[in-house]
Amino acid sequence: MNLNIDTTRRHQIIDNFGASQAWWVDIVGRDFPAESMERIADLLFDREKGIGLSATRFNIGAGSESYDTEYVENWFMRSGCFQCGPNAPFDWSAHEGQRRLLKMARDRGVERTIAFVNSPPAWMTMSGHTRGDEKTGSTNLKPGMEMEFGRFLARIMKHFEDEGLPFDYLSPINEPQVPWDTPKQEGCRYSNQDMTVAVLAVRAALDEAGVKTPILFNETNNLMALIDLDIMRDLLDRRSDSGAYPDHAFQHGGKFFEGLKDVFWNPAVKAAIAPIVAAHSYGSEHPDVMIPVRRMTKATMDRYPGYDYWMTEYCVLGDYGPKRDLGIDAGLFIANVIHHDLVELDAAAWQWWLGVSGSDYKDGLVYLDVEERRVHDSKMLWALGHWSRFLRPGSVRVELQGSFDPAGLLGSAYLDAQGKTVVVLINQGTAPVEVTLEGADQGAWHTWTTDQTRSMEAGEIGERSFSVPPRSLLTLVGQQG
Repeated sequence: MNLNIDTTRRHQIIDNFGASQAWWVDIVGRDFPAESMERIADLLFDREKGIGLSATRFNIGAGSESYDTEYVENWFMRSGCFQCGPNAPFDWSAHEGQRRLLKMARDRGVERTIAFVNSPPAWMTMSGHTRGDEKTGSTNLKPGMEMEFGRFLARIMKHFEDEGLPFDYLSPINEPQVPWDTPKQEGCRYSNQDMTVAVLAVRAALDEAGVKTPILFNETNNLMALIDLDIMRDLLDRRSDSGAYPDHAFQHGGKFFEGLKDVFWNPAVKAAIAPIVAAHSYGSEHPDVMIPVRRMTKATMDRYPGYDYWMTEYCVLGDYGPKRDLGIDAGLFIANVIHHDLVELDAAAWQWWLGVSGSDYKDGLVYLDVEERRVHDSKMLWALGHWSRFLRPGSVRVELQGSFDPAGLLGSAYLDAQGKTVVVLINQGTAPVEVTLEGADQGAWHTWTTDQTRSMEAGEIGERSFSVPPRSLLTLVGQQG
């Protein structure tokens, strides 16, 4: 296969690749030996020992550890809180594991830190818990509590600034169109109107406190919640189970879709948030929708210019999600999603859900054996590393032309922050693929390969023609910048 790199055709500027510290990192900080956290930090953030993530996401918990031992059934999904009552003092010892890992990430050169919230603190909610129910209306945040919520977050932002660990972004809302009415985890729904009121109040509270942290918004869990209805109509018509509207479009008396038009294009919201549309890639990985839903999102974003796109959370859900898989099949599965988010939707950032997991589920990069206090890497970790280790903030995607196969070879090309050419190839097939690379006079290439037996194994290629091994990822970095 002939591939041609065209560095004159430039696409999005890459900002970061990251993962969140939710749930298990605080457990590691409490229950595991200190060397476990060091190994986790190396695997996630070190550019030689690990995958060199350039972003980490800190979860500001809502207090389910205290309020919701029954409302949130899974013990490891419960979270602490910096303030567990309206008049309680702030407890800065909360989230001890995340605070340690945040410092370790900065020490290893991580460029972006993001604080994110799944639910307001339980004492600010209609239900009195960190999730809603059928009675709490279109949002679980109490009416009139929006500024108090913002002041709570402003206090936390100011504290971390004073500690020398300021956050680059604050994300106050997460997956707003999910009902969050089951005993699963912390979460709060917001209709389009609710989230508009909430984000403007949070911005006002931050400004009141002199906190300049930009707001990252709105972390919808499904791209369909962003797309204009007339653009998505064709896809809805082709999905026999979809009906006239996307999932959760109208619920609890509110509207929960067409977010770009109704919310992001609101002038007051646009002035209050960072120029970024943050969304999650859940429900978009099936081959029938992988490309169409991303192109529809892109077409909708073109109607409302001025925003970059960030993919801020993904793990493997659905039928393939259960059962831990540390092997290459899971690695290639997520590589396919990463590729399409970067190439079809021009994602400037790509962030995984759990950096660390102790579950029997495909939701982590680094895995734990909780009883034995052991830490394991995974091919999902190394798959993400084929982009994250090499594409620091300021890298740019360039055109890579070739006859790619959705079930076989996929590829993308970049100029890194130093101007070196980077090519990421994914061979999903069971046979090697012969490739000739044109358009970049690099001489020899440094290479890194991940397959079932290798994890970012370094090598070198001195010719324009080479073989991409079966069931593998191959990253090539030019020696000339």
